[in-house]
Amino acid sequence: MKPVAMYPDPFREGNNVIVMTETFVWADDKFTELKPANTNFRHYARRIFEAGAEQEPWFGIEQEYTLLE
Repeated sequence: MKPVAMYPDPFREGNNVIVMTETFVWADDKFTELKPANTNFRHYARRIFEAGAEQEPWFGIEQEYTLLE
């Protein structure tokens, strides 16, 4: 997982944050190159978002994961 954005958590408040991430898998068996996971739609959508950077989109992408201590 690669963090791409971080926001204050509106539900737990305090010092808690929500982190948006992209997911990757190893492209080779030597663990030297990463490629986007087939569920990493944020990576593939980035090209579309950047192509229309001057526009304000009415949609978004989210993938949720929870890490517990």
